[in-house]
Amino acid sequence: MAIATVAATVVLAARSVAATTPSSYTSTGWITGVPVLPLTVTNALGQVLLRANVHTVMVQSDDSRLTGNRTVIVNGGYNTDGTAALYGSVYQEVGTWDLSDPKLPKFTPTGGLWELDYRGVMGTDNSLQLHFVGHGQGGAIDGLRLEENLTRAAGPILDPAIPYRYTGTIKLPPENTSLVVDNFDALNYSGSVWGKGTITLTDGRLVARGDFPNVTRSILDSYVFGGAQHPQSVPDGKTQEWRADLVSLDGNATNTAIIAVGTPNGLYAFHKGSAFEYLFKWTSASGFSMLACGTTAVRNTNVVLSLALTRVQPNLVITARVLDKAAANAVLYQASVVDTPEADPTLTVSQFEALTGMRLTDLGPDQKADPLTSFFPLLGVFQNTDGSEPAPTAIFDNLELWTCETPPLVIEHAVRLMWPAAATANYILESAATVLGPWLPVQEWSMPGMQQMTAPASEAAKFFRVRGW
Repeated sequence: MAIATVAATVVLAARSVAATTPSSYTSTGWITGVPVLPLTVTNALGQVLLRANVHTVMVQSDDSRLTGNRTVIVNGGYNTDGTAALYGSVYQEVGTWDLSDPKLPKFTPTGGLWELDYRGVMGTDNSLQLHFVGHGQGGAIDGLRLEENLTRAAGPILDPAIPYRYTGTIKLPPENTSLVVDNFDALNYSGSVWGKGTITLTDGRLVARGDFPNVTRSILDSYVFGGAQHPQSVPDGKTQEWRADLVSLDGNATNTAIIAVGTPNGLYAFHKGSAFEYLFKWTSASGFSMLACGTTAVRNTNVVLSLALTRVQPNLVITARVLDKAAANAVLYQASVVDTPEADPTLTVSQFEALTGMRLTDLGPDQKADPLTSFFPLLGVFQNTDGSEPAPTAIFDNLELWTCETPPLVIEHAVRLMWPAAATANYILESAATVLGPWLPVQEWSMPGMQQMTAPASEAAKFFRVRGW
């Protein structure tokens, strides 16, 4: 199997965030006030919990963007060994300090607010080790991100004579760019055609028309596509999303419009039909593997086909979506899979036939191999036919490439927790390293009639409970 290369013109570059080098800093902070003393409570298990302490900190830094007035909110609880687990939020105004009167320092805000969250440990001697992450709002820090570590020496809690020591890094705003790769306004299609049929440009649109007189037993029997020679590699921690407007697709139930990305060595392809969608992988070494299949009925006009690739070494996350062009690209369908270097789960020939009614005999299991890393986009049409179906046509417009930064994800063993939702009470999920606690909240989200979340399962043992509030 070989992929044809075609010519393309970059028409427009739009909305790009300028990049500069991340910068490191060191800072020192002194407590200037404790407007809210910590609340402590001992529960029935003997756990001592800390809640709602608020104190203010004067921060001086070698980076003026980190000099400011910090308000710290502290929650936590004591462990059985006398240490304490702490967590909370921080809000720091950026500004300058006038220290002409050391007993009454004066703060002048200059614009911008850091919003941070943190977790960490207080030792039995009240020393601190905390880790902060957050972002800037307004002023010169708008959109910047921050990661910071705090240490404090042993001594009395909230002692203004013992400074906080901070080391951290200011990071760039997330990259977010979009590029119109081809608007198909050329008079003639100059690229090669792969498959059986034609690819033409008509009225500023790409038209894929199949010619499939024989029975479909394989994806190779009845498809045609071409595309733009605009090769890209996905760096670690980045997402590249290819989008194309699907103007129309003939309504035969076995027709699908295709958006694919790949090279002559392999590809990922998303097929959208009238009543089903599927995502497969092909490599020259292993053949076809069906990664996902859905049975959502979505219209074939005025929608956007999207295929996004997110690199999280050593894996690749592939997300296929259908967006509603008439409703601000609202998601009409979405499926996401992870391609790892191992043999990943796939659908069998029978499973795929049960979902779609199509029997493609060349589907096989995934093989151990690194995910694909380089891509150019392809658009086209497929039909599952007995040789007598009318020739299918798919019409596309506005091929785009969207690039954004993704957080440094880690794919690890995890547990899925679910419990029935109650009509008369709300619940929060808490976790602890031992049954004695301390119990700290774990973020969760809801679904109709049920509550669920996924929590890392990296420790040898961990306990969970739900508590009404």
